[in-house]
Amino acid sequence: MAPLAAFILAATSVRTRRSAANMAMLGAVVALLTTLLTAWGLTRRSTPFTATYPYLNISVAFSGPVNFQGFGIDIILRVDHLTAVAMAVVELCVIGAIGWHRVMGRAEPGPARFYALVSVFLFGALGSLVSQDLAELFAFWGLAGGATYLLLAHRWSSDEAARTSRIALALPFLTDLCLLCGIALLYSRYGVQDLAGLQPILHTTLGTGPKGLAVASALLFTGVAGRLAMWPLQSWITRTSVTSLPAASAMVQAVWSVVGIVVLFRLMPVIAASNAQTLRGLLYASGAAAVAGPLLALFGNEPRRGIALAGSGIAAVGAAIVVRGFQDPGFTFAVAGIACVLAAAPARAAAVMAASALSAAMRTDDMAEMGDGWRRMRASSGALLVAGVVLAVSASGALAYAIESRSRLGLVLGEAVLLVSVAVLRVFMGIATGPLRRRRAFEPDRVREAAPGALGWPYWLAFGGAVLTAASLVAGWMGFLDGHSHAAAAPRAIGLWAGVSAIGFIAVWIAFRVSKDGALRASSALGNWLERVVGSVADTLGRRIDAPTGVAVARIGEWIQAGDSNLGRAATTSGRLAFLLARAPASAPALLILIAALVALAVALLTPGLYR
Repeated sequence: MAPLAAFILAATSVRTRRSAANMAMLGAVVALLTTLLTAWGLTRRSTPFTATYPYLNISVAFSGPVNFQGFGIDIILRVDHLTAVAMAVVELCVIGAIGWHRVMGRAEPGPARFYALVSVFLFGALGSLVSQDLAELFAFWGLAGGATYLLLAHRWSSDEAARTSRIALALPFLTDLCLLCGIALLYSRYGVQDLAGLQPILHTTLGTGPKGLAVASALLFTGVAGRLAMWPLQSWITRTSVTSLPAASAMVQAVWSVVGIVVLFRLMPVIAASNAQTLRGLLYASGAAAVAGPLLALFGNEPRRGIALAGSGIAAVGAAIVVRGFQDPGFTFAVAGIACVLAAAPARAAAVMAASALSAAMRTDDMAEMGDGWRRMRASSGALLVAGVVLAVSASGALAYAIESRSRLGLVLGEAVLLVSVAVLRVFMGIATGPLRRRRAFEPDRVREAAPGALGWPYWLAFGGAVLTAASLVAGWMGFLDGHSHAAAAPRAIGLWAGVSAIGFIAVWIAFRVSKDGALRASSALGNWLERVVGSVADTLGRRIDAPTGVAVARIGEWIQAGDSNLGRAATTSGRLAFLLARAPASAPALLILIAALVALAVALLTPGLYR
């Protein structure tokens, strides 16, 4: 409730930049303290905190199955150890982004509006984490989604930001619609929206079958994957990573990764009840996204886009581990996928903020034009390095617990971790090493370190990610998250997966030491080739789909205009007739009788019985 109260106060009374920032920070800090108090209370009990508040209850029938005789929505708040930790991570990321933006975003327009949106966004994210009812979940989910678009489109004075923010509205809207359709399909089959009450009746309700449950499972997974920004649904993050506010981009990437993976974990008992083929398909999709996301980070030289795609790969790795955990009934390490995403979230936010500070100081978003950051901006470059290392190794503990390295899934996720490490370290090497050359209207000697008040926040977030990464190596942390006992991971397995990340670091270091310009030219060429391919596909779709659709729309428009004209002429004729009737009251009865006779004659002639 603290973020909601902060939004109400900001919307009704706060107007200045400093007071708006203080109000948003106060709401986030109070929410964090409340979360820590709740987590302390949970340490002394094995069951979660649950509170139910009836919101809507309407009787719609008096016969038939009991589940369908009434429609009700209950506000069910459920907080366990996993939810408390996820809420704390979300709040820490928001606090860090607010503190950094207070210094680095002083010149940005609309501060009161921005900080009010941050409070709404935090309220929706926390509501999604504690929701147990599916309708309640989607309400908070949609609130956070709307605030996400407004945050990413906050730079309303920029045409480029306005154009790129459209994808942040359209693509997530479609995936959120898939989530809504999945929830509606489940309710249409079972008449229950409470997750605790839905799971026991998935296979005992008459008139239901595996096909409907499989379709609902695919829709639910698509909705969550869209907010996790998994490939090929990542463009709403990558397209806005450069044009949106850096603090907004950092918050959105970090918070939605945590919210999405926790909601996926809550929905997995329903998805796992469908069939083995559905789970296998979702596992294949997660594995492909885990590889494709960081692989696309090598196509192009935009640093913030590369960080966003690397984070997308980690989110897909976590989703693959969660799906794998529910695919095998004897597998108990599904929570390891959540642990790696929780560790990566603060590091993602820190990396985005550090890269944004470096790009702003060097006045470019092309790593081919950047360099010498380690000498000129050592604090920001160091934060980028630490955050990149944490992001790359965040999945090592989860993979050591959950995945056999010699399995097919182990090979796929190993490739994903390798590509993530390559993607994040090449950003650091491209910015921190090599010469910073002069450009038109740019003098390298004018590059200065970011303001002192903003330097500490990325380090604190990266440190938080490092602590969570270290905790994911401990079996007791896994047991704390899901309430089950787990065996410790073998040190050899941990070393193996950490070594995969080290191999990626070594490969990038060698490539940039040999020829930084050559490595960046190669990635630029790959990026240009990808843009041409995407442009060609878009042109083909435009000719095959947009052109016929445009013709159909034009024809329909012509028909509508013609119909409007005919309707107008008919209305004019009837008006003239009414006018004549009004002007000739003496002849009106005779005229009405004549019209009635003509209508009767027409009906008689057109009646089928006349021809029999």
